[in-house]
Amino acid sequence: MAEPAGNPLLRAWQLSYLDPEASLALARGLCSEPGVDLAEARLLVALGEVRVSPLPQAAQALAAAHELLAAAAEPAVRERGLALCGELQAVLLRRQGDADGSARLQARLDLSGPADGRGPVAREPMHRFLAHTSRAITSKMLGQVDVSLRHLHAAWDAAQQTGWPGPYITACTNLGGRHHDLYNLEDARTYSLKALAAAGEAGAKMAQRVAACNLIGIHHALGELAEAEALGHTLESLLRDAPAATVEDMTPPMALAWMAGGQHERAEALMRSVQQALPREPAGEWALAWGWQMARCRLAQGDAAGAYGTALAVLQASLAAGGAPAGYDLMALQRVLCDAAEATGNAPQALAHLREAHGLYEQLVGRSARARYVALDITHQLEQARHERDVAVDGRRSVEDDRRRLIELNAALQAQMAETERLHAQLREQALHDPLTSLHNRRYLFEAGPGLLERARRQGAPLCVVLLDLDHFKLLNDTCGHAAGDLVLQRFGQLLKDTLRKSDVVCRHGGEEFVAVMPDLGADEAQAVITRLLESFTSLQLALGRRRLPRGSFSAGIALFPNHGSTLEQLLSRADRALYAAKNQGRSRIEQAPRTGFATLE
Repeated sequence: MAEPAGNPLLRAWQLSYLDPEASLALARGLCSEPGVDLAEARLLVALGEVRVSPLPQAAQALAAAHELLAAAAEPAVRERGLALCGELQAVLLRRQGDADGSARLQARLDLSGPADGRGPVAREPMHRFLAHTSRAITSKMLGQVDVSLRHLHAAWDAAQQTGWPGPYITACTNLGGRHHDLYNLEDARTYSLKALAAAGEAGAKMAQRVAACNLIGIHHALGELAEAEALGHTLESLLRDAPAATVEDMTPPMALAWMAGGQHERAEALMRSVQQALPREPAGEWALAWGWQMARCRLAQGDAAGAYGTALAVLQASLAAGGAPAGYDLMALQRVLCDAAEATGNAPQALAHLREAHGLYEQLVGRSARARYVALDITHQLEQARHERDVAVDGRRSVEDDRRRLIELNAALQAQMAETERLHAQLREQALHDPLTSLHNRRYLFEAGPGLLERARRQGAPLCVVLLDLDHFKLLNDTCGHAAGDLVLQRFGQLLKDTLRKSDVVCRHGGEEFVAVMPDLGADEAQAVITRLLESFTSLQLALGRRRLPRGSFSAGIALFPNHGSTLEQLLSRADRALYAAKNQGRSRIEQAPRTGFATLE
C-alpha cells in the first residue's frame, strides 16, 4: 500500500486509520528525528499504542504525550493536544472494561469543548471523527442504541471532511456493521459496499476482508445468494496471505458464502476446521454463527438428528456462559433447531423453537425500523447544519441578500421536514407489512386485532380468528430451494387477498404461518371461505423456471369470539390447538376449536 504524500507527521495522521501499524512505526521513528514537533509525534505514538498495544504500554505512551503537550507554550496547541489526550484516555478506560468511566470522561470533554454552538467535538475533522467514533463505541457498550447511531453518522460526516481514505473506510465499515446488528439490512448493505469499494481503491486488505465478511452475511440475510457466493471468492483470495487468527475469525462468513452456493460439504469442512475455537467465547456471535451454519449444512445433507444436536449444544453452551443478546445469529439458531426438530418428527420441540425464533424476529424488525428512522433524522440534521454553516460563512452579504437566502433556507427546511415526515410514515407502513408477501405482519395483527374484538363485543357480533399453516413447507424448501418457497408464499398471500373480504385482516404470522381475523362471520361461515381457499390452493400449479413445483396444501384452525376466548391471545391459542389437531389428522384440512368455558377466564 502506497503511503500518502505530504510531510511525515501528516503521513502518520493519514495512515492512522488506514494502516495503524505503519502509522505507529512512522511516528516512533519521527520521535528521534531533528526538527520534528516532538509533542505531535508523541501524540501520534499514543494514538497508535492506545488502539493496538497492551494496556501498560499504551498507558505509558499516553502519559508521555500528555506531559509534553501540557508544557506546550502556544495555548491553541496545548488545548488541542490535551483534548486529544483526553479522548485517548477515554479509549483506554473502555479497553480496561470501564465503559461508564469512559462515558463520564467524554461528558467532561464535551463540556470543556469550544462554545461555538456546534456540539461537543466541534474541532478539526480528524478530531471530530476520532471523538465521535469513540463515543459511538462507548454508547454501544452501554446499550444506548440511538446515541451510538448518531455518533457513527457524525463520525462518517467528519470522515468525509478529512478527505482521507482511512477514516472514511472505518466510518463506512462501522455504520454498515451497526446497521447490520440492528437488522437494517438496506443501509447496512449501502455502507458496507462503500467500505469495500474504498478499501479496494486504497489497497487496505484487512478492511476489504472485514467489508466482504459483513456483506456476505447481509446478502445472505436479504436472500441475495448469488451475491453472497461471489463475495466468498473475493474473500478467499483476500485470505490467502492472512494470519491464521484472521482466517479463523473469518471462516464462518466464508462457509456461509459456500452455503449460499449450495456447497454444503465444503462449508461443513471449513466449519470443522475451526471447531476448536468454540469454547473461547461460547456466548459470542462467532459461536452462534458457527452453530447455525454447521447445523444447516448437516440438515441439507439429510442428518436432521445431527443438525439438532449440533445447534442445541451451541445454544446450551451460550446459555451456560450467560446467554447471547437477541440478534440475527440467535434467531437463525432457533430457526434451524425448529427445522431439525420438525424433520425428526418432534412437533412440540419444533413449535417451541419456532416461537422463540418469531419473538426474536419481531425484536429485529422493531430495531430495523427504528435504526432507519434515526438514520433519516440524522441526515436531515446534518443537511440543516450545513445550511447554517453556509449562512454563517456568507454573513457579510447585504441585508437584502441575507433576507432572500433566509427565505430560501426556510423553504428548503420546510420541504425537508415534509420529506422526513413522509419517510417516517413510509417506514411505519413498512414496519407493519411483510416484505415478501405484502400482507400485514404480526405487529399489525396485535395493533388492529384488539379494536376489531372491541367492535364485535359492543355490537354482539361474531368474529373468527383463523390460523393457517402450509403443509410440508420445510420439505419444499429443502428439496426445491428457498426461491421456490418464496414463490409459494407470495402466491398463497395473493390467494388470501383474492379470496377473503376487504374487511378481513390477513397477516403473515411468521415463516409459513398466516392469520386471518374475520369480523361478522360465524365459525361455519369462516370454514366455508377457508375451504374455498384450500380448494384454490391445492389446484394451483406453480413453476420456477422450467421446473414444475409440487402442488401444496395447508391446515387451518378456527376459533370463534366469544365462544373460545375474549382476547386475541386466547383466540390465537385456541386456533393453534385446532390447527395442530388438523395436522395430526393428516393435514390439508380445517378444524374448528371445540366450545368450552374458556371465554369466562380473566
